[in-house]
Amino acid sequence: MKKVIINILLCFTCVFWANAQVKDSIADALKLQIEKAETDSIKLSLKADLGNRLAFFDRSIAKKVHLEVEKELNDKGYTSYHYQKLKAEVLYSLSSMYSNLGNYSEALQYSNKGFELASSIKYNRIAGKCISNIGGVYKRLNDLGKAKDYYKRALEIQKYDSIPRGRIISLNRLGAVYVEEKKYDSAIYYFNKALAVPKITKKYQIRVRTNIANTYIKEHKYNIAEQKLIENLAFLNTTGLYQHLANNHLSLAKVYNKQKEYIKATTHVDSAIVYAKKVSSHLLLKWAYSRKANIAHNNKEYKASRKAFLIYDKYKDSLISESRTKRLADLEYAYQFETEKQLAAVELKNEQAKNTLYFILLLLFSIGAIVTFILIRKNNRQRLQLAENALELKEVEKLKIDLALANREKELKKIVIENSITEEVLNKTLDDIKEIITLENEKERKTALKSLSASLLSEKTAKSSTSSLQNYLDEVSIDFKVLLDTHFSELKPREKELLCMMKLGLSSTEISKLFNTTLPSIKSSRYRIRKKLGFASDDNIITCIESKDTSIISLEPTI
Repeated sequence: MKKVIINILLCFTCVFWANAQVKDSIADALKLQIEKAETDSIKLSLKADLGNRLAFFDRSIAKKVHLEVEKELNDKGYTSYHYQKLKAEVLYSLSSMYSNLGNYSEALQYSNKGFELASSIKYNRIAGKCISNIGGVYKRLNDLGKAKDYYKRALEIQKYDSIPRGRIISLNRLGAVYVEEKKYDSAIYYFNKALAVPKITKKYQIRVRTNIANTYIKEHKYNIAEQKLIENLAFLNTTGLYQHLANNHLSLAKVYNKQKEYIKATTHVDSAIVYAKKVSSHLLLKWAYSRKANIAHNNKEYKASRKAFLIYDKYKDSLISESRTKRLADLEYAYQFETEKQLAAVELKNEQAKNTLYFILLLLFSIGAIVTFILIRKNNRQRLQLAENALELKEVEKLKIDLALANREKELKKIVIENSITEEVLNKTLDDIKEIITLENEKERKTALKSLSASLLSEKTAKSSTSSLQNYLDEVSIDFKVLLDTHFSELKPREKELLCMMKLGLSSTEISKLFNTTLPSIKSSRYRIRKKLGFASDDNIITCIESKDTSIISLEPTI
């Protein structure tokens, strides 16, 4: 058994030496390229790559390299997209390193900085990874609810990313949260989703399969877990992925401890401790020494168990103290202070927005009051105008009635005069007949009869003409007659009658017959009317009269 253990240790020594050679060669190559770089753009990118490479072997050194890159970027104040993108990547890498080193306050700070910068330049790949790292911090602090929320938020950001790495990490971490909650079916579901992501690399397959194996351990399916972990180690032993090697050895140690194969369990836990020291992972060392103490205790090696427990207690105290400091100081003071400061800024903006809104509302109210005052004043004016219009309309109506009565009075007077003329003609005719009867000469009698007959006929024609003219005048609207009497008082009654006939559309010939006069006489009258009223020879007299002043004819109230 001792020979087997010696052989295993020799194998590990060879692997360490080979990996150290690889690490040195890659680091030397990158350093050489950095020295030869002619621009900051190339130099800083290579330096960040060097930090990422060193993170697989020594996170403390890798952290220093990335801090140097961050300092140079800040000092030189580069603002181009390339440098902002590089800075976001460096901030993400620093958040990962601080998280793995157990410094959660710094991890949270860098994760938030990285997310804000990546979001501002729309670098969704790094934005998603930073959110996922925040979830990782909360998981390690056993705040599983927040951890799940941040992982799911990260997955939403990473959904359309063409490079699957960030999505695989978030799915793997989400599955691990469900393992902590003992929801093993959900955990396996998310692990399998991670394995199903296209173009998943071997390294990430190993990481996910390690978590699947740990899930089977939780379910007490040790044979399946052992098989998967041995397959992982077969691949990992040829790489320098110390953290994954440590995790797999720890998981195998747990399997063999459960199966009471304590020598195998001790061998694997010792390997895990060696690899954890390589990457300076206090968290892995705490887990490893806790497991070593448990294995030794189960194997009744109490002295070894106590020794391992004391080392575990040292790492535990360190982590608990740092976690407590982070919880009570950093998170509550630093990160939450930043959050509160952001909230205060938001509240200040909201207050400013409220003040602006109040000012706008006050302005609108003032404008509304002014408009209302103007409308009320305008309405009062309109009411006053309406009252004046109504009064004027009443006066016009009264004038119309007065004119109608005057016209009616004239007509009655005409009728009386006509009747008196008719009686007078009749009396004269009787007297003429009596005189004719007294004539003794036959010839004189006939001549007198013919003269009387002609006189009566002429009287009849004149009466007929007057009667016809009156009939036409009756057809003319009272409004037109009022218009003539009101606005054209300079016209004679005969001229007004002529205009009334023209209003009815009668021609000059027709009017001459009604007036029992000649056509030239009518034309002469029309000429005189044009001259009095100042109308041109080609103007329509009636149209000009009606448009002269229509306020009396078509007076309507306006609102």
